[in-house]
Amino acid sequence: MLIPNIRFTLLLALISILNSCTTTYTNTYYIVRHAEKADSTRDTQLSAEGHARAAALRDTLISKDIGQIFVTNYQRTQQTAAPLATELGITSTEVFANQTAQLIQQLNAINSGNALIVGHSNTVPLIIDGLMESPQKVMITEKDFDNLFKVEITKSNSEVIRDFTQLTYGIPTQ
Repeated sequence: MLIPNIRFTLLLALISILNSCTTTYTNTYYIVRHAEKADSTRDTQLSAEGHARAAALRDTLISKDIGQIFVTNYQRTQQTAAPLATELGITSTEVFANQTAQLIQQLNAINSGNALIVGHSNTVPLIIDGLMESPQKVMITEKDFDNLFKVEITKSNSEVIRDFTQLTYGIPTQ
């Protein structure tokens, strides 16, 4: 009678150990195009409207536990992220705007946490598609600045669940 009890106890212990090996985590990526530009020069700064939008982005994401911020080598993306980065005490990671594939690799390497990515009208759809691993058919015109895209990726051992949501923030753009 003692041996079956020991086997049962060992089986329960093994089940407990295996259950504790199950790791589940969720990464939430908030992706925006930079805010309104001051002019059409290559590395322009934000306009007054753009700075107001950057403050609105800060207010929208301040409670979202952002742990990392990614911007491009252009001032307008850096200035869009600056109010949130300053408020949270985070130094933004700068990536070249033409290195979207490398950025997606960096984002996929995040094991757990939330991130803000500030890109451009031509890179934001590519980032979303790369994170979702399928085309989402996102279109951003030159006049769209109020989109806030949210990609949630939940990983649990061999299962991956991806969810995409399109939101807005700040004053609506026309």
